[in-house]
Amino acid sequence: MSGGRRKPKTPNSPDWQGIWPANWRPKVTARGEGLAYQWMLAHRDYPHDEWCLIWPYFLDKKGRGWLTHEGQRGYAHRFMCRLAHGEPPSPAHGSAHSCGNGHLGCINPRHLSWKTQAENLADCAIHGTQPKNRIGPKGHFTYEQAQAIRARLGSETQLEIANSLAVSESTISDIARGKHYAKPPVHNFWTPEQDAHLRDAISRGVSFVETAKIVGRPYGAIYSRASRLGLKPQRRKVSYTNGVRTLEEKS
Repeated sequence: MSGGRRKPKTPNSPDWQGIWPANWRPKVTARGEGLAYQWMLAHRDYPHDEWCLIWPYFLDKKGRGWLTHEGQRGYAHRFMCRLAHGEPPSPAHGSAHSCGNGHLGCINPRHLSWKTQAENLADCAIHGTQPKNRIGPKGHFTYEQAQAIRARLGSETQLEIANSLAVSESTISDIARGKHYAKPPVHNFWTPEQDAHLRDAISRGVSFVETAKIVGRPYGAIYSRASRLGLKPQRRKVSYTNGVRTLEEKS
């Protein structure tokens, strides 16, 4: 046996047995010289405009590449945009894709540019990649919809329900376990009948204080709802007789 430290067996060794030695450690690169960043530097002048350049390293659940470089972690396409086009014009600018394939991990420098959020969302609408939801604003179910989902759990699997509603299986699981939508909402939403009473009272010149008694809502709720509906109270002439304040009836 020759002296000196023996090199550990690796998958490239002829006598590799599929087991890493206990004292083996991966090769550590110098700070800022990681393989992922070196790959990005090598493709900074990628010449093809008609093809996407897909990030071959870590992708998040949305399909976008991530990179950690010199202690800073962020989207790989933003690092590439900075390498190819310099720093963003302002903090409000983000890296946008002209190909619409950012969700597929594209970091082609020819497809990237600095754009504001409004410009980026306009591109998303053109590419058809804007956020979509089939169950309403912000993807929220109503309490009644959640109750209907719970009623289906006995005859359908959570995966079948999720596929029929175009949501994830974990969303249905949270509803089934009572993590979400376990109790009726505490919000006292306005009904069409209350809106009709509010419009009628304001059209007749009834004050907000009196309208609150008619509708059964606090004064602040009446004022806020009237503002949302674009309703303005009818002004009535005020007169004082012997120090007593009186309001003239609307003609």
